[in-house]
Amino acid sequence: MSLTLSVSKTLPKLASKKLLKKAPADNETQSHCLAVLVDDKANLIGNFKGLEAYQQRIEDLIAVSDFSGKLGETVADFALSADAKKAPLQLFLVGVGKPEKINSTSIQKIATALYKNTHKRVTNLAVAIGDDLSDESLQQLALELLNASYRFDKYKAETSEPKLSEVTLVSASVSQETVDYVAAVHSGQSLARDVANEPGNICFPAYMADQAKELAKAYPDLLKVTVLGESEMEELGMNCFLSVSRGSVREGQLVILEYQGQNQAITNSGSNSFTGTLANNIKAVADKLPKKAAKAKKVDVDAESVEENFDAPIVLVGKGVTFDSGGISIKPGAAMDEMKFDMGGSASVLGTIKALCEARLPINVVGALACAENMPSGEATRPGDIVKAMNGMNVEILNTDAEGRLVLADTLCYVQRYNPRAIIDVATLTGACVIALGHVRSAVFSNDEDVLFELENASDQSGDLIWHMPLDDQYQSQLDSPIADIQNIGGRAAGAVTAACFLSRFIEEDQAWAHLDIAGTAWNSGKEKGATGRPVPLFMQYLKNMSQQ
Repeated sequence: MSLTLSVSKTLPKLASKKLLKKAPADNETQSHCLAVLVDDKANLIGNFKGLEAYQQRIEDLIAVSDFSGKLGETVADFALSADAKKAPLQLFLVGVGKPEKINSTSIQKIATALYKNTHKRVTNLAVAIGDDLSDESLQQLALELLNASYRFDKYKAETSEPKLSEVTLVSASVSQETVDYVAAVHSGQSLARDVANEPGNICFPAYMADQAKELAKAYPDLLKVTVLGESEMEELGMNCFLSVSRGSVREGQLVILEYQGQNQAITNSGSNSFTGTLANNIKAVADKLPKKAAKAKKVDVDAESVEENFDAPIVLVGKGVTFDSGGISIKPGAAMDEMKFDMGGSASVLGTIKALCEARLPINVVGALACAENMPSGEATRPGDIVKAMNGMNVEILNTDAEGRLVLADTLCYVQRYNPRAIIDVATLTGACVIALGHVRSAVFSNDEDVLFELENASDQSGDLIWHMPLDDQYQSQLDSPIADIQNIGGRAAGAVTAACFLSRFIEEDQAWAHLDIAGTAWNSGKEKGATGRPVPLFMQYLKNMSQQ
């Protein structure tokens, strides 16, 4: 059962039966609950007209339960003392702590408390918010409520369906447009989590390609998908990519998704910029010339140049190593099962494309899923091998477990033929990033201040947090090889930085680019092991902002 989110400016009609000793049969009745947010001084967050009918019950519940209002604290009265004629519904209080300290982390805790304490016992939940929260916090709360309902239990023989089916946000500040956008983001984020949670024997490169094709069938007016196999990549000279995939019996796949939202906004017929790009791609294969088309010379801004820039896509590139054993530089056995999440970057790009299709944002976006399986075998790359990348650079592979940067390197070369406004790659790239930032913020590296500013702004708005990391030229020397143009690792020092430096070598001059390392944020370990779907909310907020410029 999927959770439905709606918005109302006034309290909806609510009703509930009192909790009885003998529970009613499943689905026999609807049960409603009113959730109220309370700060650490017993003040209501979102006190508005209509709530006064429940004021006495709220005050009594706070008093008898010694409710302090600290973040995440909860208490419910189960409508045990309610007057069935006046206020016959369950009342549920959630603490928000100090109002001035409400941020994305506290919003997530509030949403989790709301869902986990109600989803098994009520069918309809109204959350009284009012106008006290910022627009960003309201949007984050709505998304976190939907995300709290996410389930991946397809491989469990016994499951239980939640009762909660509808949540109503009671606030004059939340528009239906916001709710629709949040639902689109949730849809894409859930897809990202679904594919990343699949085991490696189910989710391999061809599976990711199939998922992309299914999306294209669902949104034929917005999306086109092209899949390059290993033979096509070999013709293009993508030997870094192939050095990773050759160790597996599963063929590597480069999946290109072209979302044409801006073209749809302009016209429903005729040619578009992607048609020309595909023609160039075919010619590049035939000629074996791994170069992108020359950029137009800069001229004074006029209507034609503005339209040309308007058509240029933003490219999202996702690392899609569907299982990473480390190859010949094999990983230790502990927690190796979690290496199925090493395709979290491509999962987030796939999820973002679906969210774009649902939201129908007026912007052109290309998604590239660099999908391979990194396995040891007689065909696998050996430490010390040298391969030539698509841009002609010779790469000495010192560690086959530093494979993500290799599939990304050739993919970054490939997508620059689109002459994009910006390229953003996303990857579970380095353990060093986890050591540096933990599991709260994703790392961002960029060669362009405008792209960096827009990503940081989208991070603040969405609550999908990032942190700017350095990309100084002085780090580049750690990648010097005595026998090749570059080596694929730079030693233990600044491992996340040198990985980004490696990728920067495959970005042409003046091409705006950013790299997101999500090694610490793409999944959770332990008892709650599972994919997070990050950074789909960040990408969607970024693309939404860019579509409005």
